[in-house]
Amino acid sequence: MTTPLTTRSNRASRARFWLACWIGSASTLVGAQSTPTPGLQQAEMYTTQDSLSGNYGSWREVGVRGLYRVGPQLWSGELASMERFNEKGNYLGLGNTLVFDPHWFGSLSVGAGDSAAYLPRYRVDGFIHRKWLSDLSLITSLGLGHYRSPLDYTDDKLSLGVTAYLPATWVLQAEARINRSNPGRIDTQQYFVAATWGQAGQTRLTGRHGWGEEGYQTLGSDTLVSRFSSHQTTLSAQHWLGPDWGLKGRIENYKNPFYKRDGLYIGVFKEWP
Repeated sequence: MTTPLTTRSNRASRARFWLACWIGSASTLVGAQSTPTPGLQQAEMYTTQDSLSGNYGSWREVGVRGLYRVGPQLWSGELASMERFNEKGNYLGLGNTLVFDPHWFGSLSVGAGDSAAYLPRYRVDGFIHRKWLSDLSLITSLGLGHYRSPLDYTDDKLSLGVTAYLPATWVLQAEARINRSNPGRIDTQQYFVAATWGQAGQTRLTGRHGWGEEGYQTLGSDTLVSRFSSHQTTLSAQHWLGPDWGLKGRIENYKNPFYKRDGLYIGVFKEWP
């Protein structure tokens, strides 16, 4: 279905991906330190370049991210400037992960754009996480999210996820999302699975595949598509060049019935004990 409108938001799909990444980082830090050190934990600068099929132009993005610990709370922040579908925009995101006890922790994030059509007017995502087994190596997650575009298109999301820390430095993840988009009460489902191999201080490799349906997406300033299938595959690498810093890279392939997108991500990160 293609509808001529001003524009609708397309930030949702990639914002959900980065939210999952930040929750994964926070989960690792929560579980890795028995007596966490307060202060700045991580900082990252990155740039991306995506090429799209058809006449949709290229996507570009530069940004910074950081993690800062205050007692049992781990704060995250993100600031990004980008251009998509020939429209420039800026995005600010903040998040907090709070440890309740050795088995339970929760996370809450909010974000907003500067009125670019593909960015949210605002978004809110909250998760509750539970660690299981004697070694706390299994984590289940329940999440709720709300997204509102500058033109009042909304997404309401329920997420169910599981993360398993296995021997030999393997981490496996899976998540299912149920989403309702309005107007129109468009109900869709999305899924992803991911596997990570490696350990901090050396090299980590991650493969991720997501598939399902999307409710709404803009294809420029005057076209909206709704209820369509898509799939996305990413391969990521994180390599430490020193005890506390290194490089990140990612290649990404996304496809829906209207266009294909191939992306490259390059970042440099610094950690503090």
